[in-house]
Order: sequence, then C-alpha cells, then structure tokens
Amino acid sequence: MNGARLLVPLAPLYGAGVSLRLALYRAGLLRVRRAPRPVISVGNVAAGGAGKTPFVRWLAGALLARGERPAILTRGYRRESRGLVVVSDGAGTLAPVASSGDEPALLARALPRVPVVADTDRFRAAQRVLEIAPDVTLFLLDDGFSHVGLLRDADVVLLDATVPDAGGALLPAGRLREPLASLARADLIVVTRAEQANPAPALALAARHAPGVPVFHAETETLGIRDSAGETVPPGKLRAAPFVAVAGLARPAVFVETLRSLGLVPAAFLPFRDHVRYGTAEIGRIVREAEASGAEAVVATEKDGVKLESVCPLPLFTVAVRMPVVEPGFLGDLLALVSRRPS
Repeated sequence: MNGARLLVPLAPLYGAGVSLRLALYRAGLLRVRRAPRPVISVGNVAAGGAGKTPFVRWLAGALLARGERPAILTRGYRRESRGLVVVSDGAGTLAPVASSGDEPALLARALPRVPVVADTDRFRAAQRVLEIAPDVTLFLLDDGFSHVGLLRDADVVLLDATVPDAGGALLPAGRLREPLASLARADLIVVTRAEQANPAPALALAARHAPGVPVFHAETETLGIRDSAGETVPPGKLRAAPFVAVAGLARPAVFVETLRSLGLVPAAFLPFRDHVRYGTAEIGRIVREAEASGAEAVVATEKDGVKLESVCPLPLFTVAVRMPVVEPGFLGDLLALVSRRPS
C-alpha cells in the first residue's frame, strides 16, 4: 500500500506524456501511416486484463466465417526477440514461443489460417503480411488503441464489466494507460465479462465519456480443457484429482472464476505476474505447491500453457476460452465502418 501511494505523484506526469504524444499526432508532427488494407484496432484504456486476447481470437474466427481473410498485427509484448517476427504465415509455420511472445503464440495456434506478425512497427508488420499472404483482406491491430501511429478504420475498445474504470488511476499509480475521456475516440465499445458482473457501471462510463458510441456485450465462452497432446478432456477428469491452478495474467483471479464456472476447485492457486517467463524459480514454486497440496497435475491458462508445455514436470492441462459478442449486429456494424475506407 505504501508503495502504491509513492507512485501516485507520478501518474500526472504519465498522463501529461500521453496527452502530449496524442497532441503531436493530431497536429501532424508525428507521422500517421495508412496500411495497405483496412485496419480494425482492438484495445482498451487499461493495461491488460480486459479479455483482449480471447476477444481477438473470437473476432478473427468470426471474420473468417464471414468470408474475410484477417491477419493479426501485434508487438509481441515481453518476447525474447527483437524486430519483426512472422509468428504464423497462416499456412502452418509457427515461430518458437520465446521469439513470438505468449499471446501471439496462443493466437497463432488457435487460428492456424490467420497470419500473425509481431513488430513494434505495425506498419512494417502489415507490409510483411502481404508478402507472405497477399490475399489478406484486413488487419486486426492487437492491443492497438494507443498505437495511433497506424491509421485505423475502426477502433473497438473493451471495458471489463468486473472493473470498468481499471481502478480509476493512471499508470504507474493505477492501471489506466489513458484517461477515461479517451473512450471518446472509440467507434465501438464492447463490455467484456458481462456474465461475471453487472455491466451497468461500464455502460455508465461509456455514456459519460463516449456519448453516442454503440455499446455491445461480450461473455466468456469456455471451448474446452485440453491435455498436453491437444486432446479435449471432460471437466470430470480434473474433478477426480487435485490440481494446482496457474495463471500469469494482469488479473489472475479471473482464471479462478473460469474454473469455478466449470465446477473445478483447485487444491492450490499460484498467480504470477503478467507475461511471466517460466524459469527454474517459477517451476520450483509450482512443484513445491503441488507437493504441499497433494496435487497431481497443473491446470493453466492457454497463455501460460504455451510456455509451460516444454518445462512443466507434472501433467499439464489448459483451459481454452474465447469472448464472443452477444449481440448479432456487432459484425455488421464493424464491417460497415471498414467499408467506408477511402479508396
């Protein structure tokens, strides 16, 4: 608590930096580039925790079903590589997890027909996509709300129903990357995890800061539990034996709620920092916790599973989720925005 109080005076400085950067882009002093295909940005005003990856997973799949050929542009946060990495060419070739980052690796595996390219320069990533997959029809800019250097044709912003204001404070005192007033830049707002909390506070935030912007709802959908071979197993198999739950997320407790929705209660729960790299110390913690609790297996998020699969000494299971929008009109509204792109 004392540490958090010490960070409070830094939040206005962070906010001033964000405001200055956005102002420089608006004034044309920083370059904004247009990708060779339409761009749909998916992001949020908070630093992680809104369900962005399961939402992008659903959205890419839904666009494929509508006849589009999407590609995902990402920076590959906390990957061990630098520069541009083709995480997936959309035809089966995958980069190692350490090179791609955990979230891009998860998306590439879940969406084998979707090219995924990681680069801090998303314009360069878009150009590379078209070299390997020239039939791509649009780009999904993953975690793109604050990446204003790439022009977007639609800005989708996520608000987590369980904590829509992300604590109400800017980084580093809180989790907000931008003031809530930035919601006004959104074209569409999606309230995520609407099944876990009353969405009314999120709707009130949207109405206050982005009046007139259409608001939709998304709910967590569990696709199944998978073993290390990728085979789906029934939840009953895990109810019969104790397990350690592992989650390296911005908000790890969300994973416990997902497990509870499946009727699963872990013998122990180990939260790790977001995008954790599982080294000797982390694996040691998992093993010790398993021994202390009598657990016989590890159950992890998919994001953690792509990193644990080669180092976990216990049987490993992962829970696959996505986050579809409830309202049927969302995709139509989104594609209508994209269709307005100037030729």
